Amino acid sequence: MNELSRSVLFSSLPSFISSLEATMILMAIPLIAKDFSITYVKASTLLSIYIVTEILLSIPFSLLAEKVGVKMVIILGTMIMALSSFLIIFSNSFLLILILRIFQGIGASMVLLTSLSYASLIGSDKERGKMVGLNHTIVSLGYVFGLPLGGLIAEINWKYLFAITSVLSFISLFLLLSLNEVHARSGLGISIIYTSLIFDGIILGLYYPLFLLLSLIGLVMTLWKIKLGRVFYLTSLSGFLHSITRNMIAAFFVFYLYSLHLPALIIGSLVLLYPLSFTFVSFYAGKLHDKYKLRVASFGFASMALSSLSLFFNVVLGEFLLGSSSGIATTSNTAYTMSSVRNKDRIVASGIRSIQGVVSNTIGLIIASYFRTFLTPYVESTVLLNLASLLILGIVVFFSRKY
Repeated sequence: MNELSRSVLFSSLPSFISSLEATMILMAIPLIAKDFSITYVKASTLLSIYIVTEILLSIPFSLLAEKVGVKMVIILGTMIMALSSFLIIFSNSFLLILILRIFQGIGASMVLLTSLSYASLIGSDKERGKMVGLNHTIVSLGYVFGLPLGGLIAEINWKYLFAITSVLSFISLFLLLSLNEVHARSGLGISIIYTSLIFDGIILGLYYPLFLLLSLIGLVMTLWKIKLGRVFYLTSLSGFLHSITRNMIAAFFVFYLYSLHLPALIIGSLVLLYPLSFTFVSFYAGKLHDKYKLRVASFGFASMALSSLSLFFNVVLGEFLLGSSSGIATTSNTAYTMSSVRNKDRIVASGIRSIQGVVSNTIGLIIASYFRTFLTPYVESTVLLNLASLLILGIVVFFSRKY
C-alpha cells in the first residue's frame, strides 16, 4: 500500500467506526428499552438524536475545518467519539446516555465530512476516483460488520458496543497522528449555513411539514449566494435521489428476511449480501471513474433501475445486483462531484455531501417503514428515482459539451 492510500485508510477509519457504531446500536434498542423499562419509541430517540446532531453540525464544522485544518478536526471528532462512548459504559441513567449520544453525534459529524475531505484533497484529480472509492469502501464496511457484530455483542451486554467504539477510536487517534495536515479555504464563510437550512428543513419537515419552507428558503439562498457550480449541484442531486433508494432497499431486505422467520444467523448472513457487494465493487468503481468519468455513474444508475426488477424473481440475486449497482453509482458519482469543485472548496463540498448521505438514509428508512414488505412500490420508486438520476447526468453532459 502506497503512502497516499495509507493516508486515506487512516483518515477514513473514524468514519468506519462511526458507521459501525451507528449500525450496532440498532440491535441494542430493544435491550436498552427493557433495561430502563421504557418504550421502544423512547429508546429509539438514541438513534434520532444522533442523526439530528449530525445533520445540524456537519456543515458548520466544515467551516471549522477550513480554519484549523482537516486533520485537526478529524482528531477532535475522533476524541469526542472515544470519550463519550467510554462514559456511556459507566452510565446508568437513560437521560445521561441520551446527552452522551449527542456528543457522539457531534464527533461523528466531524469525522464524516473530514474523511471525505481528506480523500478529495490529497493526490491528483487523476486518482480522485480511486481515493474516494477507497474511502467509500472503508466506511461501508462499518455498515457491513455493524449488524452481525451488534447482534452478537448486544446479547452479552449492550454497553460493550460502546466499549468497542471507544477502544477503536483511541486506536484510530494514534494512527491519525501520522497524517499530514491539509488546508483549504473556500472563502464562502457563513453563507454556507444556507445549504444547511435545506437539509435541516427536510429532516424536520418529515415530522412537521411546515419546516419544508425552511428548505425552500435554504435552496434559494444557496443557489444565489454559494457558487459551487452547476455540475456540483446537479450531480449532488442525482446522488441524493439514488442514495434514498439505496437505503430504502437496504431496509426492505431486513424487513423481508425477518418476515420469513428464518434463524437469526441465516438472516444476518443474507442481509450482508447487499452491503458486501456494495463494498467489494466500490473500490474498483472508483478506479474506473478515473478513466471513464460520468459514464460509470450513468451505468450504475441505469443498472440500479434494471436490477430492482430482479427482486420479482429472486431476492438473493437482487441483493447482489443492487448492491453492486449502488457501489458503482455512489462511488463514481461522488468522485465526479468532488472533482467538479475547486480544490479550495472541497471541505465545504464534503460537508454538503456528507449531510446528504445522512438525510437520504433517514428518508429511505422512513419510506421503507411505510412500504414494509410490499415489493412493488420499492421497485417502482427505485426505477423512477434512478432514471431521474440518469436524466440529471444527461443534463450535466449536455452543459459540459455546450460550454
